[in-house]
Amino acid sequence: MASEIALQRAAQVWCGPTTSGKVVDVELAEAFAGVIDEYLEALIWCSGSADFGPEGKAREGWLKIAQPLLKA
Repeated sequence: MASEIALQRAAQVWCGPTTSGKVVDVELAEAFAGVIDEYLEALIWCSGSADFGPEGKAREGWLKIAQPLLKA
């Protein structure tokens, strides 16, 4: 289940100037929110470390969590 903050962010898409006339698709918003949560998890994890380079203490997590999200 998506987090409340991710659901709010996904719902904001329907409030933009180019999309405000569209009907909200709840299933699509929930799917977007799930992806947003994945990015949030990666960013939160990354924010806890200053070193993402080779041999860095955060490298393993970066490769496991953040890099796959960026490739998707």
